[in-house]
Amino acid sequence: SGNPFKEQIINIKVPDGTRTTVYRCGDLVDLCRGPHLPSTGRVKAFAATRHSATNWLGDTENDSLQRMYGVSFPDKKMLKEWKENQEKAKERDHRRIAMKQDLIMFHELSPGSAFWLPHGARIYNNLIEFIRMHLWKRGYDEIITPNIYNLDLWHQSGHAMHYKDAM
Repeated sequence: SGNPFKEQIINIKVPDGTRTTVYRCGDLVDLCRGPHLPSTGRVKAFAATRHSATNWLGDTENDSLQRMYGVSFPDKKMLKEWKENQEKAKERDHRRIAMKQDLIMFHELSPGSAFWLPHGARIYNNLIEFIRMHLWKRGYDEIITPNIYNLDLWHQSGHAMHYKDAM
């Protein structure tokens, strides 16, 4: 008996007459771009970084799944350095800094899109004006695309599978 999720990916994503890759680690044979480690014995330090719930292929009618994200390192010192770098990156996170400076805010109804507050809107508009001026000088034409798309676009581009929890 196989994994029905992996079998469905093969049927949907791998056209007849073509190939895909699998990687083996002990008894585990995984359909992925890989590679896996030759042995999990090489993992000396591991951290679970986050988890999220989703539905198979982003469809609420499908099975509920749990995603786990993590990192591994060949020694504890490298894990410690990685964690320290993650903390430093949080301190420099432009979203956190911009919210602290009252430039933007986020709301659960649109978690991936900033709401520009008055001072932030002034900065944003000045940047847009600057960019337009330089693009027009160089002969570019401007177009404006929709801000909201059908989820099918995000499935086609692959963004839905990777980023749906943050969209």
